[in-house]
Formats: sequence, structure tokens, C-alpha cells
Amino acid sequence: MTQAHLTRTAPEDLLHRLTHLRVNRSSGVPALYKPVTLLWAMARARRGAERLLSWSGTERELGEALAAAGAPARPHYPVASLSQDGLWSLPGQADAPTAHGDPRRWFTERQPLGGPTEEVYDLFRGSAVARLAVQEQLLELYFADRDPAPLLARLGLPYAGPEVPAEPEPDPLDLQWPEARAGDPEPWLVTVVEYEQGCRLLELTEEQRHGKRVSAQGTRPVRSPAARLLVLGRSGGRCENPECAGHPDERTERGMPLLEVDHVRDLALGGRDHPSQMVALCPNCHAVKTRGRSRERLRALLLDVARERHRERSAGK
Repeated sequence: MTQAHLTRTAPEDLLHRLTHLRVNRSSGVPALYKPVTLLWAMARARRGAERLLSWSGTERELGEALAAAGAPARPHYPVASLSQDGLWSLPGQADAPTAHGDPRRWFTERQPLGGPTEEVYDLFRGSAVARLAVQEQLLELYFADRDPAPLLARLGLPYAGPEVPAEPEPDPLDLQWPEARAGDPEPWLVTVVEYEQGCRLLELTEEQRHGKRVSAQGTRPVRSPAARLLVLGRSGGRCENPECAGHPDERTERGMPLLEVDHVRDLALGGRDHPSQMVALCPNCHAVKTRGRSRERLRALLLDVARERHRERSAGK
């Protein structure tokens, strides 16, 4: 057992298991059965559906999701395999088959109730940070040369693809929640525990993301939506520039604050995609940091601010 494994917390270990799946690669590319099944389970948990579903419902819904991803509609295969991996639950079915051979007959005869394990469901249901972290890793690892947009649109999961025009650019965080209603709590706020765990999850995958582009011909570095959500939550909805002359109180249509999460050190120049080098800025301060005469002085100030805000939040302040 490696030292890295010894120091993982339970959520980190679960993320590792969810994103290091044993998949068939005989065709030269990873099979999509298990990644699609986990994304489907994530979408169900996100909208508050029951954890367990009848086999007829699973066969229909998961079959449609697999078809949207361009994979054969064989839901019995990934369910059997994920059950063997300890990520899927088939209550009362001690003799559940493996994915080897053809488990279709067993599922047809037994019609089992099933769904993700409680720990997987709770992770997907309870943490937007975890959902985004798992989603971005599954897309990176298993959809590198495939278009996930049709699948994610069918599932209702947020996605801003590489072909999105630069201006105006839809914010995947703004798409993460339905439109806010009066009296609703701020869904984008994160707890101290979520912030600490989310940063550790990002650090587990930071080396894989570093230097990657949104496509083989792309020029924009890959940016983590989970990292942006952590910074937005840390800000409390207010501009993190201590010299800000006035933050607009206006919100987006879905109730999100008008903040732009910025990498103080540009990723293309070696900056980290991590909250310790990121800040949430109002549009005016972002423009000054990018194009203003005092931008170099402001960047130095904001780098200190990012480090200090990260240190305070990690310490529970």
C-alpha cells in the first residue's frame, strides 16, 4: 500500500475508486458502460431521485443513456461489473453474477432492485463539489476523443464544451442548479469541510490536468469547474479584491453572484488550477486585473489574498 493511499480520506478514496474503473479496452479505447452508468446515477442523485430503482426502470433509463453515448444498450453488463467493484448495490442478491459471459438472463429472471451504494449516492447527492470533480475526471479519462454533450444533455448534467464561443461564455456553475426561488438558501456556498475535502480531491488530479487543453487543437487550458466552485463558495458571494470600489448586487437569472473566478497566475504560464492561486472578482476588478494600468501591482496583491483566503478557509475560519 502506498503512502498516498494511506493518507487518503474516505471521500478521496471513493473518488479514486470512481475514477479508476476497470474497463474493457480491447477495441483500443475504453468502453463507456461503467462511466455512463455512474454519470446516470449522478444525475438521478442530483435531482433527488430514490437511490434504488426497479430493474425495468434501470433497463429503460440506463439503456437510453448508453444509447445517447453511442454504446450498445446493455445495462446488465455495467450493473453486474460495478456490483463486483463494490460501487453498486443489489439488495438481497447474494448470488449476483459477474460481468463475464452474459448476465442478461439472471437480471431478466430476478428483476432486482438496484442502484449505487449508499456512500456513492450520498457523495453524489450531498456535494456539488464532489459531483463536478467526479464528472470532470470521468469525461477526461473516458471521453477524451468523444463528444459527451448528447449524453450530458439527456442526463441534465451541466457542461460547457470546447466549442463554446468566448463571448458570451455560458458558465457551467450557473447551469449546476435550477433557477433560484425567493427564500432558498444559496446553493453555491460550501462548508469548511467541503472546501478542505474539495481541495484535497483537486490535488489528487491536479498533475493529470496540468498543461492539458480543451481539445487536441485547442489553446485554452483545461480548467476545473470544481476548483471554481470552491473559490466562489469561499468568497461568500463578494469580490475578494480588498481594494474593490463596489460590488454589484445584481444576480444572474439562477441567483448566482456576478463574480468571475480568476487564476491570478495564468495557467498557460505555469499557474495552478487550485483555490490557493484563484480569486473571485467582480467584473470591474477583473477588468482592472486583466487590462488596467495597475494590473501588475494588483496581481501581486491578489496572489497574497488568494493564499491567505485559502489558508484561512482550510483552517476553518
